[in-house]
Amino acid sequence: MARIACFGEVLLRFAPQDGVSLRRASGLDMHVGGAEANVAVGLAQLGHDVRLISTLPAGHLGELARQRIRAEGLDLAFLREGEGRMGTYFHNPGAGPRGGDVIYDRAGSAFARADAEAYDFASALGGVDHLHVSGISPAVSKEGAAATCALMELAVARGCTISFDGNYRASLWQASGRDPRAVLTPLVAQADMVIGNYRDAGLLLGRDFGDAGPRSAAEAMFTAFPKLSMLVSTARSTHADETQSVTARIDRREGLMEAGPMVLADTVGRIGTGDAFAAGVLHRWLESAGDKAALWAGLRAMAVKSAQPGDLPDLVPSDLEDAGADIQR
Repeated sequence: MARIACFGEVLLRFAPQDGVSLRRASGLDMHVGGAEANVAVGLAQLGHDVRLISTLPAGHLGELARQRIRAEGLDLAFLREGEGRMGTYFHNPGAGPRGGDVIYDRAGSAFARADAEAYDFASALGGVDHLHVSGISPAVSKEGAAATCALMELAVARGCTISFDGNYRASLWQASGRDPRAVLTPLVAQADMVIGNYRDAGLLLGRDFGDAGPRSAAEAMFTAFPKLSMLVSTARSTHADETQSVTARIDRREGLMEAGPMVLADTVGRIGTGDAFAAGVLHRWLESAGDKAALWAGLRAMAVKSAQPGDLPDLVPSDLEDAGADIQR
């Protein structure tokens, strides 16, 4: 199994009980999560040696988050303590045709205030084969962007492979007042794998690929980013019975591979399903499996997570064992 490092903020999510809206809530459930932490936990559950690089605040909330993710077997030697508050967000669930939304409360968090100098990245990457980051950390703050950039540059110098999950969060970029394209382009240039779709490509390249299609977007990404070897994406469809189906694809310079659809029959919550997909794909890819096997592993991990509450996945390796049968569909 690979040794993997994941970098990003650990958050607390607050959501109304029983699916009521935030404006009518009388109580809130609390969950530990965060996009990169979700991926880290999923990979650890699937048997990899995973360390989380991040910053938590001192105090009860930081300790709560630390204990929760420690229970999943992550290496927390580089989960530092810093000044600032706990990053949080509030999830307002959807209702019928009305979609859900998220309210972030992350300004001034301990992670947002930690710049590259706060971390010992050289030690954190010791023995690491692969680094996973996302576009959320650069969006949180200038310090987060600088830290992400420094870590990725060092990982490239060390010979690590890098996956970058776009995870575009418009509200975070709007709050920061910075141009996401200018910040993200040099980061994506260092990645071997990008998890994103034609909309992410459009953001990075300043083009609208809505009519051109995903393959045109992928080819433009490969032209713009010489180091990039694969673009991983998903597409969801919602049916009349409120079930969802997901298809997935990997674009490479020489062609593409598709898998699906996978039906998400038990959608307890959508949050964290994309991260579970990323963990499944990375798991198989780091094992040098074929692209179709990687896609089905991601889809199966997503389907399992969609039936589970909370942000963190609850995966076991056998959840992906039937991926070989799925490939025959």
